[in-house]
Amino acid sequence: MKKNILEKAYDEKSLIGIRTNSQEWGESIIGFIVEIDESFFIINEIDENGFLIGNTQIAIEDVINIDIDDRYQKRLMFIYDNSSKFSINNRVTIWKEGKELLPHLKMLIENGKIATFFFNEDDYVTGQILEYDESYVMFKNIGREGDDDGFSYYPLDALIGVRYDSVEEQKIEILHENITTFY
Repeated sequence: MKKNILEKAYDEKSLIGIRTNSQEWGESIIGFIVEIDESFFIINEIDENGFLIGNTQIAIEDVINIDIDDRYQKRLMFIYDNSSKFSINNRVTIWKEGKELLPHLKMLIENGKIATFFFNEDDYVTGQILEYDESYVMFKNIGREGDDDGFSYYPLDALIGVRYDSVEEQKIEILHENITTFY
């Protein structure tokens, strides 16, 4: 059955996820099968930003499980189909604190930009600024798959940086703008 699924993905040129014995649980290789024979296949891997990153040869017997057409793959295929629209070298990162970021926050609101806002080493929010004052900032959170993810309200003084126009924010923005495609 495994070989039939792999051959179908090859014939249809569809995105497929593969997990083998050599990968950690929950990790998979996602890509397009570009060659298959009786005991091996070659998959051209795709990264989370929709870019092809190279070929991997895998023994069919090493495949533990296969994922096809799941939610993540549908979004990844959409990203792949639209990756030519990404501007690779446009990322802007600003490391300033609190009120020093107010002019940048104003620009982000005016332009409706999706950005990543950093509060400390492990605490960040990705989304759009809804409003701010001299003490607090309110965000519309947008998840990595482009879904609306509620709201956050943080002290302005806790903000230590902002990043926008990176491939990550561009990817989230294109998914967010086309969210109805996936439901």
